[in-house]
Formats: sequence, structure tokens, C-alpha cells
Amino acid sequence: MAGGLFSIDRDFFYRLGAYDPGFDIWGGENLELSFKIWMCGGTLEIVPCSHVGHIFRKRSPYKWRQGVNVLKRNSIRLARVWLDDYSKYYFQRIGYDLGDYGDVSDRIALRQQLGCKSFQWYLENVYPELFVPGDAVASGEVNNLGTGMCIDSPAKAENNHKPVGLWPCHKQGGNQFWMLSKDGEIRRDEACLDYAGIDVILYPCHGSKGNQYWEYSPEVHHITHGSSKRCLAVSPDRKKLTMEDCDMNETRQQWKFENYDPKKKL
Repeated sequence: MAGGLFSIDRDFFYRLGAYDPGFDIWGGENLELSFKIWMCGGTLEIVPCSHVGHIFRKRSPYKWRQGVNVLKRNSIRLARVWLDDYSKYYFQRIGYDLGDYGDVSDRIALRQQLGCKSFQWYLENVYPELFVPGDAVASGEVNNLGTGMCIDSPAKAENNHKPVGLWPCHKQGGNQFWMLSKDGEIRRDEACLDYAGIDVILYPCHGSKGNQYWEYSPEVHHITHGSSKRCLAVSPDRKKLTMEDCDMNETRQQWKFENYDPKKKL
């Protein structure tokens, strides 16, 4: 939900601790409030007939501190307080670069005082359809052994339907962090690698396999497209991902997932 476009009982809002006073300017408050509402005894509801007006300023009225990623800092605070052991998946995504996120002991104490439920409870009862990174067969960077390039692409909604990119591997997670699901998806968040005969693109994950089904063979390092049976490769000019007839001797078709656990396939 949006962090400023909602109605809530005033007493309940302040009993939940309002917004984290350690948050900087913007970002993370929407998730914090959503988690708190569900985990601490409330419900979050969409009212179809409600109307909300929101007027954006032409420029930000705040002074942003130089060299501080406020969204990342706020998200780290949020994860420390509310995600329990699941916070490790977010920290893995950002390369464990936590930096100075301030003191969260008072927020942890507030959660304990309120008797809030666990994040495991939230996943099981509020969002059971969410893909959990811990269930992935492989995760981390996908490194091309012939070129040293990694699959690298932002996975926001505006990047869907666009060709997936490449970049030299940097070991920092972020746009190079991918997961191979038990269903053969190569995904990040809700975006999956998809091949329909032209480019390898990002497309919203649909769970129906087809164009989004990939098979990884760690012995020969091939990533094979399930329906076309072609192999994922780096183009000869190293500028993009391409699909080629599989060739055991072509190193541009050889890939290695940073973390691969065959037991997760069972």
C-alpha cells in the first residue's frame, strides 16, 4: 500500500508506533505499516468505493543528504525489525552492505511489547503465494564462464518486455541477483526470463512454464530453454543474451550459478 494514502484509526496508528522515527525522508514506510497492521492484530482492506486525492509537488521540499541511499537505509531498518530470519534474503540481495542504519532496539522492543506475530505467520496467512528466496534451487549471480559477463538487468515493472542485459560480474548482488525456482523459472521478484523466439526478455512470472521454463545442467554448465531446447549464450560481440543451438565446446554457452543446491529440486 502507499505510505501516505490510507485511513487508519488514530489511536491504533500511534499504538503501532506510527512511522519509524529513524526513517529518513522517504521509503520503506509503506511496507513497515503494512507488516505491522497484519502482524500486530489489524487488517488492511481495500475499499472499492473510496476516493483519494494526491497532489505531487513539482520538486522535493526535503534536503537529501549526500552519499546516503535513504530507501536502502530505511529498508535495512525495516528488515532488522520485522522480517525475522527472512531478513537474510534482503541482505543477500544488497551484498550484505548494511552500512550505518542507526539503532533499532526501541522498535524491536515495541514489537515485543505489542505481542506481534512472526513474519513466518505473515507469509503463511497473508501472502502464501509469495515466492520465498529460500526455496530457490540456485541464487546469486549467473556468470558466463566464457566471457566473465553476468546476467544484469533491473526488474521493475517498466523493464518488463525489454531484452535482458549483461554486465561484467561485480559480486554486489542488486541487478545481478537471480533465482532459479523449482519450477524452472529464472527470476527476481515478480519478473522472469522469457524467450518467445526473438530476444530473451523480462516478463511477469506466470507460473505456467512454457516460455519461462529453463533447465540448468551444472555438469556441462548449460541453461537450456525448455520448449525450444536451445541454449542461453552471450552473443559473440558480448553485447546481449542470445539463444543458440547447444554446443558442448562453446564457452559462451556455459554458465555458473553462484549458489546451487540440487537438494532443493526435490
